This record gives sequence, structure tokens and C-alpha cells, in this order.
Amino acid sequence: MGDTLCLSRAGRHIRSFPLGASALELGSDPDCDIVIHAAAVPRRSKLFQPHGGTVFVYDLEARPGLGARSVLPIGRALAVGASYAVTRLKAEAVSPAQGGTELLHAQCREPARLSLIGGHGAAARAFHLGDEPISLGGASDNAMTLSDRAVSRYHCRIEPSAQGVCVRDLGSTNGTWVDGLRIRRHQLRPGAVLRMGRTELRVVRRCRDGSSSSELVVESTPMLAAMADVDRFATLPWPVLIHGETGVGKEHVARALHERGVRRAGPFVPINGGGLPRELIESELFGHERGAFTGAVQTHRGAFEQAHGGTLFLDEVAELAPELQTRLLRVLETWEVRRVGSESARRVDVRLLCATHRDLRAMVRAGRFRSDLYYRIHRLLVEVPALRARPDDIAPLAAHFIRLMEPEVGERRIAPEALERLRRYTWPGNVRELRNLLELAAVDCDGALIDLASVERALRRSVEPSAERSSAGSLRETLEQYGGNLSAAARALGIPRSTLRDRLQGPSEPDS
Repeated sequence: MGDTLCLSRAGRHIRSFPLGASALELGSDPDCDIVIHAAAVPRRSKLFQPHGGTVFVYDLEARPGLGARSVLPIGRALAVGASYAVTRLKAEAVSPAQGGTELLHAQCREPARLSLIGGHGAAARAFHLGDEPISLGGASDNAMTLSDRAVSRYHCRIEPSAQGVCVRDLGSTNGTWVDGLRIRRHQLRPGAVLRMGRTELRVVRRCRDGSSSSELVVESTPMLAAMADVDRFATLPWPVLIHGETGVGKEHVARALHERGVRRAGPFVPINGGGLPRELIESELFGHERGAFTGAVQTHRGAFEQAHGGTLFLDEVAELAPELQTRLLRVLETWEVRRVGSESARRVDVRLLCATHRDLRAMVRAGRFRSDLYYRIHRLLVEVPALRARPDDIAPLAAHFIRLMEPEVGERRIAPEALERLRRYTWPGNVRELRNLLELAAVDCDGALIDLASVERALRRSVEPSAERSSAGSLRETLEQYGGNLSAAARALGIPRSTLRDRLQGPSEPDS
């Protein structure tokens, strides 16, 4: 049972207020949690913030922008105004008859780590929310000062707790808005849009998301901005196009869209449009009947049918042959699929996510991609930044991959100078290359420390045979080693089959 704040006047108990997981604000303003109707009490006087068994007190009269805080011990009375006092008591020390407020239980679950993102693209700026409350407004002593004449000096306050993160309006002139609704106090969730005056901030969760095998690490501002779009788009039914270089983690972004949406309980079916021979991709997408072609010994449900009620992720959509683009467009217009060899169509309920590293607009202009299909799949766009554009993600990504490797290689840690070397590297293979390099260094290092020398050796081993540094002649040699099998040669080089094919044909579009 949580502790209690007891409000008294001239030594006489008035009312008890339970200290749960959320902050309590005291003042004469009617919107405060503890309201004292007295001229000597400021509109907003104190903020009581429970955290880990400790209760912190912020003096809002002296420091409305917050900052300095003190601890309120059990049993100590804190004077408020001329004759009032607030005392923190153990819950069992207060009889329920003394106050009509039911005591609350604090929840001990760890809250989501959230950030506020302002702006878009390269102009985006991030503000990370921590364990302490922060104020937002035009005054210079706010934790987040906003240069917006429509914003009040102390406009609103963000209050974290074990139950989540809340925003509280501080009596602002133009109001605080969350997802289009004016609020007094409201819980902030990932994907929400917080608006003050003409300023909009998007709420996004940061750090690793999902299961322990996930490679989706979100710490840097560019990646936080991308994930803010993911949170906004996750609950919508429309197709999403995910664009980014090879190896940035487009499939993990697609999984996040699925897991944060209304179809999370349904299947997530990934299929690579460039990883299968042209004669098989039609069957994999749309299915086939038994006997439809040589080798079709049994009926096969295609990816659209398998994803019914869930999400279909079509990677490398730009690699689809023209006839398959036509069939895909037909499905998106009717949401019916016809298996190869079937005379009837089956209705499907699927959300489609597509990904590519190519410039689809340029392909449309060149006549290599259908314009009508482009506009169907380009309803919403998520741009995934390259790893070289988000060096702040390298340290948490490295820590994550090292943690995943521990069952195979034992405990490992990385030296600061080795980490700095990773930050200076340009990462043509993006996150996939970082993971491969760390695996090499973890096996090569002496003992548990991945030092600078181990990283340098791993860089030489991974970069020298890389397709990024290879000539067309060396690529053909690799292809000959695998008997002309493009897929096998691409796997050995660590690049998509389509990328290898393009580089063998001539100058390629930059994709890594």
C-alpha cells in the first residue's frame, strides 16, 4: 500500500491524498490535484513526484521551470501558505475514516522510454524524456524552451511515472492539444502528436523494441523520427512503402508496423520479391493448385492467403517483373487472389507493406515500374536512414549484438577506442555489416575485450572481399565459383541477388 500526503490546517487534519505512481500538484488553481482555496497559496505551489520509494518535492513558485528538488521524508510537515501543511505518512498510519480517498497501489512495471521529436527529416530534433518532470514553454528556464509566440511562458509539464508519461497543461492561453483534443492532463503514448501553439512534437519510444532477437534499436534522432512515422502509421489500414539502403533494417521496421497495429494478433508474412526466380514468385505470392504446372504435386496457399487477417511484407518490390506488377495491382484493386491453375478467386484481408532500396519514381519515369502500382503502394512512406547518418545508434546496436552473441562466444565488451573506430566508419552494408563485423571481432579478440586491433582486423577482413570494393571482374569470378548461381554468389558476398545482377550489368544505383 502506498504512502499518503495528509493536508492539515493549523494542526487539524483536512484530507488524505494517496501517493500512487503519478505526480500530485498542489496549489490554488482548480486544475491542481490538491487544491487549497487560500489567497496566500500560489496557483501552482508544489509538485510531489514519487520515484522508487522516494518522494521528491519541486517548488513551483520559486522554480516553475523545475530543476532543483528536495526529498520529503516520512513524518515531516511541509508548510504551504500561511497556515497549511502537507505531511507524508505511511499508509497504515492513516485511518480511512480520516479521509474519503481510497489508497492506490503503485505499479512497479518499467515505463516505456519515450522521446519528443520536433521537425522532419534532417531538420528533426529530439528531446529524451527521463525520470524527472520537465516543463515546456517560452521562458528560458524551461527544460524545453519553445520559440513560438503562441506558446505560454510555462505552457505544459511532462510528468513521468511507473504507469507511463503524462502531460499536464499549466493554464496556457492557447491550450495543450494531444491528437487534436485539448487536454488538462493526459497520458502520452507512442505515436501521439503533442501541439502547443504552432509547435508540434511527436511522441516516439526509443531503444530496442520487441523480442530479444530484434535488431531494431532506436536512439538517434534520425531513427527516432522514422519510428515516429511508424507509430503514426501503425493503426492505419493503408499500404506503406519502406525505403532505405540495403541492410538498414527495413524488415524490422515492417515488423514494428505490424506489432504496433490493430493486426498484431494476425500473421506477419515476409516474402522477398527479388530473392526467388521469376517462375516461382507468382506461385509464392498468389498460390497454385495441384497439377497447375510441372512439380505442383499439391495445392499451395500463396503469401496473400497466408497473411489473411494480418500483414504481408513484400521486400524488394522493385524487382517484380512487369506481368507480376500487373497481377499485384489487380489484387490491390479487388483484394481477391486467383491461384495459378484456379478458375475462381479468393477474397483476402491483408495489410500490404512494401520495401525497396531503389528510386521508384525514377523507375516509373524510365518505364520499368507501373505508375498506377506505384501510387497504390506509396500511400504512406517511411524513410529508414542509413547507419552512417545515425552514428548515435552504433553504441547501443553494438551492445545489443554483443549481448545476442554471448551464448555462442561468451561474455564480451567493447573498448571505447574500438567503439569510436566503428563510429568513424561509413558502413556501406549498414546494420547488417555492423553485426557481421562484431561477430568477426568477438571471435578474433583475446579474452573478453573487443579492442581496437580486433576491430581493425575485422574491418580488413570484411571490407576487402566486399562487393562495395570489388570490380565487375571479381564479381564475375565469384559468380563462376558458384557455377553461375546468382543467389548463391550474392549470399557469399552479403548483398541482394538484384544488387549483384545490376553490378554485373554495369553502373549501379547506390544501395549500400
